[in-house]
Amino acid sequence: MDFAGQNYAETIENDAVSHEPVDRAAHIGDLMLSVLSDGLDHPELWVLIPDFVANNPALVPHLKRTMSLAGGGQSGQSIRLLLSLCGAALGDLDQAIGFVEGMAADYSQSPLVQGVLFHLRGLADPDNPKYALTGKICETPFQQMDVLERSSHLCCASWLSTSAGDLSTTGWREVWNSDAAQAIRASVHDGSYRYCNKGACPKIQSNALPLASELAARSSYWADLLAATATELSAGPEVVNLAYDRTCNLSCPSCRVERFAADDGTRARFAEMQERAILPLLANAKTVFVTGSGDPFASKNFRQLMRDLTPEAYPDLNFQIMTNGMLFTRAQWDSFPTLHNRVKILKVSIDAATGPTHEKLRRGARWPVMMENMAFAGELTAQRLVDHFELVFTVQSDNYREMGDAIDLARHVGATGVYFARLTNWGTFSAEEYRDKAVFLPLHPDHADFLQQMSDPRLRDPIVLLGDLESFLPDGEGSRRKFDS
Repeated sequence: MDFAGQNYAETIENDAVSHEPVDRAAHIGDLMLSVLSDGLDHPELWVLIPDFVANNPALVPHLKRTMSLAGGGQSGQSIRLLLSLCGAALGDLDQAIGFVEGMAADYSQSPLVQGVLFHLRGLADPDNPKYALTGKICETPFQQMDVLERSSHLCCASWLSTSAGDLSTTGWREVWNSDAAQAIRASVHDGSYRYCNKGACPKIQSNALPLASELAARSSYWADLLAATATELSAGPEVVNLAYDRTCNLSCPSCRVERFAADDGTRARFAEMQERAILPLLANAKTVFVTGSGDPFASKNFRQLMRDLTPEAYPDLNFQIMTNGMLFTRAQWDSFPTLHNRVKILKVSIDAATGPTHEKLRRGARWPVMMENMAFAGELTAQRLVDHFELVFTVQSDNYREMGDAIDLARHVGATGVYFARLTNWGTFSAEEYRDKAVFLPLHPDHADFLQQMSDPRLRDPIVLLGDLESFLPDGEGSRRKFDS
């Protein structure tokens, strides 16, 4: 049965029309559950639910009976979401939002749960433009590939979890234009963004997506691509994020439970993939991001790759380097001449503005070393050997009171930016542990204090990028710097 796009209404109504009222309600409920079985967001279905509820009074009782039999799992989750949407249609919008907010804490990376919450919040705030995605285009799935150990993504995997393919076994062209990749791009064209984690994506949360008309006016490339609603691309990605080696000198609780270093067999497998797929992939790329998975200076594979990417062989390629900073010393920098004058962005993860908090959240780090290395990064930036130096701060219950001080720290060490982001549960926390740390969730006991911290005027500094935290600014305010990378 075809449940694609705008066929929902016709398909469900036509399939149910020949049934008696009670059977029709059951049929509609079962059809909706079959749609939700893919775990994706379906905004084109959410807008039909008020009519389904109004025309089929037996629908809610049927879903409740089904819920009593379903228990937990994907089916139970889907029924709870449908009941919340039905409740909103019947006038209990605030209660529906509160219920789904509780689910969202437990399913922080679910496109379905986050998408329903996004829809409900949009109903409660209909004049907020961030909830109107139709006609807006995210460039990222048309420009970027993130390479993980066994999957590849067209955006950060915490914002777009569906894999486009496995570069460890498949050529990059096949991954770049796979069926999954093209389906993701189609969801951008149709405005559903069904594969995206709408609650976590900083571009969606900060209303930074451009209108299709604005994008088309920028270049003939975008004008032609949008006019054709193209999903298969002849050119490869301009930005490649290498996140397949988790080797790191730290064991930060936000991303791992213990220190990790790739063994000999894993390094050999990475080396083969780099030679066969990564180096050819980067031949026409503009930016390589090393790394979103560990530390580039702790990884033997990434160290070799950075040396291989010479300006002679890759004249148009620049780097984004993300490091925890502990190994970013003068001697380390001098040993990588391929980076000199080619680092577009240097990102240093700090998650704190004081030594005790930093050493707690960046397990294995030493604050005096960090201060020295951050000052060195500031010197490189002042000398224009690095274009942009950014501190990265993952907001959670242990550090949110230091957000303002982190901006002062950035100014002190010569950073040109500070990026704040919500804590992501990469599987290192139980649902309960994540709820305890996620101070940005409305049900957190310190949420009111977090909102007070968000009123700190230092957060309006032009070097600050709030991303998915921008919606927590006091009403009517917005950060001056927008998400652009």
